Amino acid sequence: FNSYTADNIDSRSYIEYLNLTSLSVNYVDDYYIEQFVLDTKTYAPRLTEIKVHFHRLQTVTKNFTRDATRYNCRNIKRLIFEKTMNYPKQLYLYFPSLED
Repeated sequence: FNSYTADNIDSRSYIEYLNLTSLSVNYVDDYYIEQFVLDTKTYAPRLTEIKVHFHRLQTVTKNFTRDATRYNCRNIKRLIFEKTMNYPKQLYLYFPSLED
């Protein structure tokens, strides 16, 4: 998980998505996934649902331990993954608003 390099990209853009509630990022580069979970790049206060590949989300969040992406993940109530599996405990701690 240490190979993710978007931390080194200097992006001064900050975008607000005030009405965005759902997002599908299955077929985009990891950099774009990071754009929506990193609070220094995106403000999406109503975002509650993300459709994403589990392993790509795991990479961007550094196995659900990256503090820089934790803030925008706090309100996510639904994660939609392609496959059902037993997800690690860290996922649920990282996304505390997930619904059963």
